[in-house]
Amino acid sequence: MRTIYLSVIRNGLVRKLSIDMAFLASHNKIRLPKYYFEEGLYLSYKKDLKQQSVEEYFLTKDKVKKEDNDFYYFDFPFKVEQVFDISI
Repeated sequence: MRTIYLSVIRNGLVRKLSIDMAFLASHNKIRLPKYYFEEGLYLSYKKDLKQQSVEEYFLTKDKVKKEDNDFYYFDFPFKVEQVFDISI
């Protein structure tokens, strides 16, 4: 499985955070350490694999499905093939 990244734009720079792929593969959820969470985190994806249009899925506090002392858990409502990967 390839690595998937969350992105955030701050001060004109794009910062990327890798997703815990082992957890994603086994639970179909994004497990994000709380200290990585910030407003503006997003995942680029394609709604339709046949088209080239790319949309952004923002991880916000209202999308947190579960929380423990160290992690936030978000649903992953896509197929891995839909996630748009770009190297910057």
